Amino acid sequence: MKLTKFGGLASVFLTAAFGFSASAQSFNWSGLGDATTWSQGANWVGGVAPTPGAFQIFIGTGFPTSSPLPITIGASDTISLTDQLFGPEWGQTLNINGTVNAGFGFAPVGDMAGPKSTINLYGNGSYNSGDSIFLGDMFWFAGAPHVEMNLYDNSQVNTKYFALGGHLNIYGGTVTVNNGLLIGPAGAGFWGGVSTDASRLIDVAGGRLVVAGDITTTVNDLISRGILEGNGVVGNVNVDLLSDPGFTVITAVPEPATLGLMALGGLAGMLLRRRSVA
Repeated sequence: MKLTKFGGLASVFLTAAFGFSASAQSFNWSGLGDATTWSQGANWVGGVAPTPGAFQIFIGTGFPTSSPLPITIGASDTISLTDQLFGPEWGQTLNINGTVNAGFGFAPVGDMAGPKSTINLYGNGSYNSGDSIFLGDMFWFAGAPHVEMNLYDNSQVNTKYFALGGHLNIYGGTVTVNNGLLIGPAGAGFWGGVSTDASRLIDVAGGRLVVAGDITTTVNDLISRGILEGNGVVGNVNVDLLSDPGFTVITAVPEPATLGLMALGGLAGMLLRRRSVA
């Protein structure tokens, strides 16, 4: 099954529910150029890269993907669309170095019996969703949660809702969820479907997960289910309710080597102060 098939179904839901105009232009990736550069027109059906104000963007090329090279959004690229980006899917990789602004959402998918689909955000790259990010778990499809999103450096993800079906690894940067996490029970996705605790995971390792409200109860539940880690260790996280009023800030407990360096740094500072006083 191609994502574009249920992507069309998604547009019916979204147009009816949110009033988006289906007459706006959509874009489909072909990979017939260098098969990697987002801004190269030859990589898109019709020979034109997505223009500002596009309706939907589809980067899937079938199952399994016929476009396995990483699709790269450059650092100077700014992508804007009114609905959402469908993909990467079925084993594709999307590298985001620039900015993506989506009016509604983001819908990557991957088959648990096939190759993993991957999203990497580098540098100051960002994905800003006006409503939801569906990481392998969505309301219009049973789900395909073999998906991984990795944040590095100073990258950012901003959304109202974050539906977790696959893996979210925050090695740097910040994921901000302004309304709430959408995580189903242990054996199903948020809307039912095939996502389970065997497919989903959050690992905070150098970055931050910031979620609206006091989600201490949710954090404890995710830890008890083994799906919230800090630096790869279940439950190895700090929960901060003070530094960002109205939000819960989740970070990893510093590793012993990091704590040792911090202690050495503090000791060195004390010695320098003592010498300066002497």
